[in-house]
Amino acid sequence: MLEHVSVRDFALIEAVEFDLSAGFVVFTGETGAGKSLIVGALGFLFGDRADTGTIREGAEECAVSAVFRITENGKAIDWLQAHDLSDEDGRVTLRRGLKRSGRSYAYIQASAVTRADLEEFIGLLADIHGQHEHQSLLNEARHLDYLDGFASLDGERETYHRSYETWTALAREYRKKSLDAQKRENEEEFLAFTVKEIASAKIKKDEDDELAKEERILNQHEKLFSALKSALEGLSGGGGAEGAVQSLKRSSLEMAAAEAIDSELGELAARLESAYIEIEDVSSSLASHFESLRFDPLRLEEVLARQAELRRIKKKYGPSLDDVLERANRGAALLDSFDGWQDEKKGMEEELARRKDEVLAKAEALSQKRVAACPDLAGMIEAILSKLGMVSAKFTVSLGTRKNETGKIILGPAGKDEAAFLIAPNLGEPAKPLAKVASGGELSRIALAIRAVLASGGTAETLVFDEIDTGIGGEVAVAVGSYLKEISRFKQVLCVTHLATIAAKADGHFQVEKEVSAGRMGTKVRELTRQERESEIARMLSGDREGSLSLAHAAELLTKS
Repeated sequence: MLEHVSVRDFALIEAVEFDLSAGFVVFTGETGAGKSLIVGALGFLFGDRADTGTIREGAEECAVSAVFRITENGKAIDWLQAHDLSDEDGRVTLRRGLKRSGRSYAYIQASAVTRADLEEFIGLLADIHGQHEHQSLLNEARHLDYLDGFASLDGERETYHRSYETWTALAREYRKKSLDAQKRENEEEFLAFTVKEIASAKIKKDEDDELAKEERILNQHEKLFSALKSALEGLSGGGGAEGAVQSLKRSSLEMAAAEAIDSELGELAARLESAYIEIEDVSSSLASHFESLRFDPLRLEEVLARQAELRRIKKKYGPSLDDVLERANRGAALLDSFDGWQDEKKGMEEELARRKDEVLAKAEALSQKRVAACPDLAGMIEAILSKLGMVSAKFTVSLGTRKNETGKIILGPAGKDEAAFLIAPNLGEPAKPLAKVASGGELSRIALAIRAVLASGGTAETLVFDEIDTGIGGEVAVAVGSYLKEISRFKQVLCVTHLATIAAKADGHFQVEKEVSAGRMGTKVRELTRQERESEIARMLSGDREGSLSLAHAAELLTKS
């Protein structure tokens, strides 16, 4: 519900603020006082486009803000949560402005939002009727929602929607996996070749390092042989010379004899004996290695050939042998997954078919109930239009099945149907979409009739009616007022009116009037007391605010209402 409105520097309005109550609220005033500016300001806040001509002369920007109470509007609360916003004690503040530079801005609470976001959110809170620029009733995409609301199908529609979402999510997953599988299949031949080539190379971990070591030994065999031979001769002796081992052994025996005389030589004797033992072991190991040393020219050729093969493999699949082996493992895993996809594909296709049949059945059930509800909705709207002065009007709810170019049924989030409200305002005229209705007064009354039937449904809790009384009077005006009052049992209704019979039925009454301040004309808005209402309704009846007959008639209207 709209609780507070603030308008700054909008057209002739310098500064206006007012609080609103629930129920039926009217705005009245002399012709040209600026009543339409109030609706225009709300339309601007609700997302209508505007240019800098809207800004009051001398001001740098215009701004409109409003406070809505949304404690019972679950969809609005959900929208805020989905956009990381929150209400404050069940209330939300909206603000929109336009600067002289042409830049506009919009806020929900203290967060900047786009105009589209503001318009989307406002659509859950309020709706303006009577001006073509901002009416959800002209949007045929919403007509199916209205029909379902009338037929109390929201629960079944939600059940259908859940099934539809499950089916479409599965279909998206299937398409993704199919595309992935197709890509993999295109790569399968290459992958198989890669895995086979790497496997046939029979690569061992760190094989290239081992081969490099062996190559060095084979290429420098003579040098290695000579160095080892000299080392052995130095250790074990050769050509009659005493070797290091024999020399150390003899020295160790001499130190043992010396230790027997001088015990302080014990540590040195032990160290010398340890050195002898270590060198003797080195000499023995070196002799064994020397004996095993062989030069094989054929082996060198094999090593060089293997190194060339590994360099080719690393250049193609590397850069390292570890990378080559990892690539082979990944390729083998992907090849294994191809067989698994065929089994999974079959299962997914069976599940998709089952889900689609389920969605189709629920869509058909919804469609049948919609078909049954169409004549009832049309008949009730026609009955109200007759009382609103459109006696010959024929209202039709057109329900069709959405199909593609080949005639195949298109299922959507709301089912397979598409709905459109059509109207033939006068006898003999063909039915046509609501947006084609030329008269603003007719359109407002059509909107009123629809809202009267759908009053307890829909999300928007605030309805704004402008030009609702264009071209009507007498009993029709009384009927319009009665239906506005009826709707206000379920919704907050704001109405700009010229008719006393409508204004008298209101729960709250605001007067819009012009005033001159500091040599400039401006518009102000104020709420009327009971006595002031009598005076304003008297003016609306006869143009005489103070005439006793007019005042008496006004008092009678208020009392009856």
